[in-house]
Amino acid sequence: MQTRPTPSNGRLFWRGLSRACAVCGQRRLTRRVVALSETCPRCGFRFERQPGHFLGAVIMSTIVTFGLILISVLAGVWVLWPDVDAVRLSIVPLCIAIVVPAVLHPTCKTLWVAIDLMMRPLDPGEALGDLVAEERPTQER
Repeated sequence: MQTRPTPSNGRLFWRGLSRACAVCGQRRLTRRVVALSETCPRCGFRFERQPGHFLGAVIMSTIVTFGLILISVLAGVWVLWPDVDAVRLSIVPLCIAIVVPAVLHPTCKTLWVAIDLMMRPLDPGEALGDLVAEERPTQER
């Protein structure tokens, strides 16, 4: 069975960061604002390659969010010193904790797919899409 070649690591990484399909480069993969489609509309690549696949994306999103919260708390203590008020100090970290994961998670998912493809290239038949368009039977009218 024919399959697409796995793109180079640099191309995979760029496509992951830009929220594109790592295999074919298709954009607009999200439904609504933050939900990633199950498969690529162009090549048919299934983003969740195995159950629990997106655990790495959740971990990346969590690390980035907690890092930003830590930086905002340290900056807040520095700015508010010596009159550090817990309520004023917690406003920015709370906003980060609410907004950043929702906005960042689709990017983390596509980036995680790209990283996974760097470690485990495409299997035969995993992303056929337009490669087999000419092999599909045409409907006669």
